[in-house]
Amino acid sequence: MQEHVKLIGGKPHHEIPLWMNACDIFVLLSLNEGNPSVVFECLGCGKPFVGTRVGGILEIIVPNDYGLLCEPARPLELAENILSALNKNWNSYCIKEYSTQLSWSAITRKICRIYSSHSQ
Repeated sequence: MQEHVKLIGGKPHHEIPLWMNACDIFVLLSLNEGNPSVVFECLGCGKPFVGTRVGGILEIIVPNDYGLLCEPARPLELAENILSALNKNWNSYCIKEYSTQLSWSAITRKICRIYSSHSQ
């Protein structure tokens, strides 16, 4: 496995784009999550996300388009998803394009439109 997987440990924030762009897929194993920023970061780099169906991840990742999800604490299902993701030809451009809908400015515009429409 050491020939194929590199565990690099914690890195300074300014190095994250470098490491994120170096990966083929991004994997986040969580038993419980809110809405992790790293999901948006990996999509913004055009990388597919492989992770668990927890918290806000369910609202972000559209399976087969932007990543693959499994139930938490299911290592065999996760391993299958990792292998599937590595063998799939992902469209990085579409992943990056999708991520623009999830930027702070895009979300802020949506919220402002919602509040504006209800205040009239």
